[in-house]
Amino acid sequence: MATINNAIYDHVHATWWEEDGFMALLRTSVNPPRFEYFRDALVERMGLIPTELQVLDVGCGGGLLSEEFAALGCAVTGVDRSTPSLAAARAHADKSGWAIRYLEASAESLPFADQSFDVVCCCDVLEHVDDLDLVVREISRVLKPGGVFFFDTINRTLRSKLVAIKLAQDWRITRLIPQDVHVWDKFVRPAELVDLLERHGLPKCELAGLSPGMNPAVALGALIQNKLGKMSFAELGTKLKLKRSNDLSVSYMGFALRTRRT
Repeated sequence: MATINNAIYDHVHATWWEEDGFMALLRTSVNPPRFEYFRDALVERMGLIPTELQVLDVGCGGGLLSEEFAALGCAVTGVDRSTPSLAAARAHADKSGWAIRYLEASAESLPFADQSFDVVCCCDVLEHVDDLDLVVREISRVLKPGGVFFFDTINRTLRSKLVAIKLAQDWRITRLIPQDVHVWDKFVRPAELVDLLERHGLPKCELAGLSPGMNPAVALGALIQNKLGKMSFAELGTKLKLKRSNDLSVSYMGFALRTRRT
């Protein structure tokens, strides 16, 4: 099995908030639809008050989701193993005026007491860890009874191998990200994740697809413009912007509720 290169986030830390690094694709293509989904679930559907919520962002990277939750009014803590990424997150939060607490820690060993948080999010992470069972167990442990776990990840299907591996990182003509960012064998099938969630006290689960929202011809034209150096990665991300769907075959997101204990 190919080896995933998680150390890449140490090397690209300066590009989390730049306009023309491949990390900008997360900020402009992926983050808007998934946070809209999370916010709708949290505020509109569950009726929770953001200013009363303690949020933990596991694998926070440069703070893309941490800042979204902070802007919503939540008290946010972000953890990541990449020290350079945390430095980038702190610098951008300071510049933006967000009082976010950032700590160096791994998803497998969260440095918090049981039942510390109302919300935990873990995005662009589950397909990178070595012990998914332990990560889900740790997330469940630090969630308060009735707390919410938000996530997204990539499904392990032939279609995801074509899109996320071959097109996105292997084939030179279409490549958008380095070749060892993702490994197909580490992708997570929805049934596998649901089983882990149920096993660790998170049985009430909802899933939704994250799918391309643009005309293929528009996407191809934007990709060509990017390859020719005429379009930044941030602008490309807006052209390739994902949307919520019922198709879980490539990327999907969702949330689960921590079992209330009596």
